Amino acid sequence: WLVGANPVPMARRPPMALGTAPCFTTSIVGHSKPLAGGVGAASKAGPKEVVLSVRGEAPSTLASGCQAGSAAFAASVVAAVASGSKRKSRSVLRHAGSTTTSVATSSTSTAEKAVQDVAQELSDIAVAGGDIGTPHWSDAPMKKPARQRRLDQMRWKDAHGVACMLSGIVFLFELVRFVLGQPPSDLECYSAAAIYITIYASRFESIRSLPSHFRVTFYATTGWTIYYVAHLLAATTPEYFAHGVYPAGIVFLASTIYFYKHWIERMWRHYVQDRFRPYYVPGLLGLMYFHGLDTIDLFNQWVDPKYWLHRVMVLPDQVWTIQDVRLTGLFMSSMALFMITLHNKGVLTGGRNTLITVLFTIFVPAFFLTGTHATLQASFP
Repeated sequence: WLVGANPVPMARRPPMALGTAPCFTTSIVGHSKPLAGGVGAASKAGPKEVVLSVRGEAPSTLASGCQAGSAAFAASVVAAVASGSKRKSRSVLRHAGSTTTSVATSSTSTAEKAVQDVAQELSDIAVAGGDIGTPHWSDAPMKKPARQRRLDQMRWKDAHGVACMLSGIVFLFELVRFVLGQPPSDLECYSAAAIYITIYASRFESIRSLPSHFRVTFYATTGWTIYYVAHLLAATTPEYFAHGVYPAGIVFLASTIYFYKHWIERMWRHYVQDRFRPYYVPGLLGLMYFHGLDTIDLFNQWVDPKYWLHRVMVLPDQVWTIQDVRLTGLFMSSMALFMITLHNKGVLTGGRNTLITVLFTIFVPAFFLTGTHATLQASFP
């Protein structure tokens, strides 16, 4: 990744061709509630108050221990930072007038809230990952519900909804570009990065009210998206973004382990309890295959400091391929989460939702991308 070397010119690029990848959620049910009493309450709360209940089923002893430890750690971090912030605020107040008092109080409050939010998020990631006992969506997954909501009844008039609609529109142009055999422009890639950052950032605080397996999928997909965006930008402008792949790659690997550990343990438990759903298997195996390719490509970049110099000289279409692979991966991930939202909103539920998700957010996009890029001089991984 360009350590000690200047990048070589990238493959030629035509004028801009629009296209990104489509959207994730529109409006996820519920919003998380702040801890009553603020930071002080967080420091007094025991782990049992942080760990979410499971509908009639307790997680395993090991999972409960992990949850409790994560919750206690988060509470201690919040308490320590809050204590330090209060001491600093008192010191300022002793040596300043009323104007300084107001500013110090405001800055301290903002810092405490930021630390509390981060601690809550880390705690919830641990809690969701350890909960493998939550039941399935329904007892009759293929049965159509008596009442269903329409797509136009969902909330679209906010930053998240606008970003979702934009991503859907540009992906249509993306498909046309694939068929015409045109590489993406720099503007297209930058626009895609901005759209997906908006999609995920605008829904991060609305996740904690969902069942654990949905939260695990969201958190893991957010980690994958961080790497996909970093890799997309690195391929587009390596002289500025190439080294971002190293920390983003660590996030990708952690997210991958987190996701598959939860789902494999969950599916095994369902098998033992005679409530296993076999149509989950193709989707999980498909994801494992593509994430395996991502992992091999990631290590190819990590072990070769001059990756862009070497690969582009041998494979002139490598940049083009990486960009389109990442744009498609962003589509696959965000649309899978959008399908979760459709289920939670009662628009498309149960087994029909799962089958459509597996087909049209994993296999169909992958086959389409492979077919339209088969003649390029590139390799992935």
